[in-house]
Amino acid sequence: GAGVVSGRADSRIAGAAQPQLVAAADGRVWLAYGQDHDVLVARSDDGGKTFQPPTKVTTEPELLLGMRRGPRLAVHGDRLTITLIAAELVSFQSADAGRTWTGPVKVNDAPASAQEGLHDLAASPNGELFVTWLDNRSGTMELWGAASADGGRSWSKNQRVYKSPAISVCECCHPSALFDAEGNLAVMWRNSIDGMRDMWMMTRPRGASQFGPARKVGEGSWPLKGCPMDGGRIVALGGGRFGAVFQRAGEVFLASDDGSEKSLGRGKQPVAAVVGASPLVLWQDGSDLVAMQTGQSPKKQAPDARFATIVALPGGHGAVLAYEQGAAKERRPEIVIERL
Repeated sequence: GAGVVSGRADSRIAGAAQPQLVAAADGRVWLAYGQDHDVLVARSDDGGKTFQPPTKVTTEPELLLGMRRGPRLAVHGDRLTITLIAAELVSFQSADAGRTWTGPVKVNDAPASAQEGLHDLAASPNGELFVTWLDNRSGTMELWGAASADGGRSWSKNQRVYKSPAISVCECCHPSALFDAEGNLAVMWRNSIDGMRDMWMMTRPRGASQFGPARKVGEGSWPLKGCPMDGGRIVALGGGRFGAVFQRAGEVFLASDDGSEKSLGRGKQPVAAVVGASPLVLWQDGSDLVAMQTGQSPKKQAPDARFATIVALPGGHGAVLAYEQGAAKERRPEIVIERL
């Protein structure tokens, strides 16, 4: 069922997939996830220790779920916004911390252009939203975006964020978007140029209307015929600087904004959050989920676990982690939530 059962140190949700976490400045935490064709949100008022019974946002018969597809979530005060892709990319809004929802509002302004199902949503400190997605309206896959100043009740005209100088960006690696604490925005995607499937990033300074030039993330390149379906995550380093965690050829790297990179270990599907003063990175190593704080060795976090999401709690009070565990083949895993 849809109920959240609190365990000893975590919570579990049966039959649920593709979790996404977000934390407000006051320490409240929300979890969005998919369950069959439903999109649900649960709130925690104690920093992720326990969660209220979830609220159903919508039922979408064509909901795209799995391999980093699924709902995305943003928060500003009591205002929550969820984006998801079914037949189109749409948003739903809540003005009461997730108790009630309105929508859908369509985001992509070219029909069926977001049907690959891969997107991300970011909220700035002042509540501005930016959503980015893989878009095929031009006949090849490109990175597009839209902004909202009213919590997702309306969206700007779509803008092409990036077009590959070759044929297409990587067709099925999820893009990322992140505002830092100062309101600077970064977007990241996997590119496809001359056979190289490398991560690329663009940043938009606070107050600017346009992104700066695209730059490759990290040092090496990955010649690959095909798509690894692994988009990495952006890491805010402060002062308008952004790094990233990403996979290249079965190895996980942490890259800084100066182009340098550090190998963290074998694996895929990395995510990260800055906890304390340094990034806490999680990724899949075989069937295990492993965790690594900068300067330490990787440790096993959970067996038979995948598609982690992590959010740092304000004031340096640790982090909340959620991931899928078990029964992946039947598309009936459960979501496990842990305090770190």
